[in-house]
Amino acid sequence: MIFALIAIIVILAAGVLLFTTLGLAVALIGGLFMGISVTIIKLFIMPRFEERDQLRLANDNIRITPERLEVRYDGYKKGYVIDCFHTSPETGKKFVFSTQPFAADPTPYLFDAKIYVIANRVDYSNYYIEMNGLENIVK
Repeated sequence: MIFALIAIIVILAAGVLLFTTLGLAVALIGGLFMGISVTIIKLFIMPRFEERDQLRLANDNIRITPERLEVRYDGYKKGYVIDCFHTSPETGKKFVFSTQPFAADPTPYLFDAKIYVIANRVDYSNYYIEMNGLENIVK
């Protein structure tokens, strides 16, 4: 992710330099190249990093079974979100892990679903939610 951000900053800086030194035609061609580059980064490179992070989390960290699940509509994300509640046995701290938004209400499917939170052992803010049985709901 840091590599992608650095690449975008370098591409933007190159575009500014092209515009100020060589003229509008070259800047437009550079802008087209930057747009294509950013699209390639977003479509092909970023998903690989996300998949690698999920695999690393699944192999190196803990799997938490939520104590309680709660479905709510999140107006900011414009979809239904499942909140997974967990209390750490070591510290007694309470944590809430939220899923990505669903277009449809997932409440009828929660009985059959197996939901786990895969979290970093040290930093619980680095997590993803494994939702076996909820793959068929349109996101």
